Amino acid sequence: SPARPRCSAPMSAMAVKSSSEIYWFYPNLTGYARVILSFWSFAVYDNAPLFFGLYVASFLMDALDGHLARKFNQCSRFGAVLDMVTDRFSTAILCVILSHLWTDYVVYFMYLIVLDIVSHWFRMYSTLLLGSTSHKAVSTDVPYLLYIYYNNRIVLGLFCLGNELFYVFLYLYYFFPAMLPSDLWAPLLPLDAFGPMFLVAIYVNAPIFAIKQLINLIQMAISCNDIVRWDFENTYQRAT
Repeated sequence: SPARPRCSAPMSAMAVKSSSEIYWFYPNLTGYARVILSFWSFAVYDNAPLFFGLYVASFLMDALDGHLARKFNQCSRFGAVLDMVTDRFSTAILCVILSHLWTDYVVYFMYLIVLDIVSHWFRMYSTLLLGSTSHKAVSTDVPYLLYIYYNNRIVLGLFCLGNELFYVFLYLYYFFPAMLPSDLWAPLLPLDAFGPMFLVAIYVNAPIFAIKQLINLIQMAISCNDIVRWDFENTYQRAT
């Protein structure tokens, strides 16, 4: 998901009087709303218009929590984890739904779920192990693709959006395989020449989707290297 903007300064001790108040930070309340919308969309996945509205609303709210965190200076580790966990289970369940619809590709969806979860788990664990403030904080010695992905909010947002839209358009194409742009709005008639709108949208987002999977692989490899290097330096090198 798009990076949650960092707070300009930490919350003062007087501003937050107990740990339970963090649960009620505005960005975290937005996170709870995202969870509710996602769960609701899963329950109605066979109703394409309703599922689409709920799922996309949850995804778009991912940008809102970052804005609220910055505006009200309410960044928190809990909020960052909630944000990532919601992203992971939402995409995973969407892949499960797609595997139910597109049964010929069920194995591919399995692999995509594993890659998404494992790469982010390794990244989060290596971040905690190395004492970094955020899993999005990467140094310049990583591959350039991973560096620009995490350090350029526009690039990060583009790849997250394109990746998610690829899945969403696969879902919509199953239910509306012949829908043309003019079916949605008559003035779009000239665009009908390109073919079914959701199929075209799949092709448009496919390159972004593919690069996003490559980024996940790079992220996983870099994180594994960070962890084994920590093992060596803090366990085995000290023993010699």
